[in-house]
Amino acid sequence: MTTAFLALLPVFIVILIGFGLRRFSVIPAPHWEGVDHLCYFVLFPAIIFKEIATADFSALPVLEMAVAMMAAVVIMIGGLVALARPLMTLLRIDGPQFTSLVQGASRWHTFIVFAVVPLQFGTGALPLAAVGAAAMTPLLNILCVLVMARFVRQNTVSARRLVLSILRNPFVASSLGGVAWQLSGLTMPDIPLSVLDMIGRGALGLALLTVGAGLRIGDAISNWPPVMLAVALKLLVMPAMMAAALLLMGVEGEAFAVALLCGAVPTGSGAYVLARQMGGDAAMVANMLTLQVMAAALTIPAVLYLAGVAT
Repeated sequence: MTTAFLALLPVFIVILIGFGLRRFSVIPAPHWEGVDHLCYFVLFPAIIFKEIATADFSALPVLEMAVAMMAAVVIMIGGLVALARPLMTLLRIDGPQFTSLVQGASRWHTFIVFAVVPLQFGTGALPLAAVGAAAMTPLLNILCVLVMARFVRQNTVSARRLVLSILRNPFVASSLGGVAWQLSGLTMPDIPLSVLDMIGRGALGLALLTVGAGLRIGDAISNWPPVMLAVALKLLVMPAMMAAALLLMGVEGEAFAVALLCGAVPTGSGAYVLARQMGGDAAMVANMLTLQVMAAALTIPAVLYLAGVAT
């Protein structure tokens, strides 16, 4: 576990640097939104497209890995929705706050995954992380939008709006583009490949800085019961469910390790965006993300160690 912690320590140091840059106004707060948009809409979609489009998936358990990851997500969200009323009563939360709990327990932080994978498993494992993006991102968007529609607006969401919300997600678009390129059988020309490589090299550090800049440590413990439950569900229960699903599907080795990591990272910043757009409790999502990032410095190495994929 010590080795895994030390390997991942640079990730969390960069996150802390991002927090410091914003906290002490080295980079003014309004500028961070533009940096975050750059990472979300340009840099990481470029990485995902490149890794899916150029990888050799012939020897990888892509289907088994994708099914297992999707199953864990469906079970987590389905279980919370089935227990919605007793949870809302026990935690004393309303519909919008419940949707924040769902997002906090199920979504994943793509930036952190793509930063951790090269450090822990090498750059050759990045295509497996891209498989996770292709498998989980569309599903999470569908399910979270449906949950928001049910518990915030008390109505159903139209099929047209649901499709548009999925297609507008840059991770979905880049995943579909990468799959289309794979199916075409074309070889990526050298110049576009070099451009995508250059974008990727600059994206990971910048994205981690934006994660740190988004932390709200002073407010993180407000309304602590649902926040702490989301921390436990996302960082402990979700990776356990992911591991069980992967084992049932016969996924082993590096594919198992990367998929497990996708389940063990904090919730994604996209949860905050969706909460703002559809009337959820965005402040609670920010609190959940803050505490999860802080706790993940210990839980991710522990999960990887207990699963036998790190020392």
